[in-house]
Amino acid sequence: MIPEVKIVIFEEKSVLKNMLDLLDNQYEFIINKDLIKIDKIAKELDEAAKKLARLEIKRRNLMESKPSVKQYIEDCNDENIKQAYKEIKEILNMIELQKKANETLIKQRLFFTKKMINCIKPGKSIGTYNAYGQVGK
Repeated sequence: MIPEVKIVIFEEKSVLKNMLDLLDNQYEFIINKDLIKIDKIAKELDEAAKKLARLEIKRRNLMESKPSVKQYIEDCNDENIKQAYKEIKEILNMIELQKKANETLIKQRLFFTKKMINCIKPGKSIGTYNAYGQVGK
């Protein structure tokens, strides 16, 4: 096994754990309606995603002649790498779930806000009655 690939895999695991922590924090900020911290954590998530992308490119460059990552991990004899790869897959699943939960909460908040704005600010058009006694546009 290429030692540089080993290092990159462990760095990816670390970055993914950081992203999961950031998403958990984002969830708390959404629940508590802390908009300033939500904006700040969005920037941190963006930076973590960029760092992960750089690591992914580095790993692909190191493994350019090798088969897929899954096959490469299965063929190696290092149990630490196999365990790290398994943990990476679990972390990715948790990240996906947390991301979907955060997106759902944000969409609900936006929908509620839009409804409230529509209630407070009536439509711009003036309604007129038609021949049937109903308000038309």
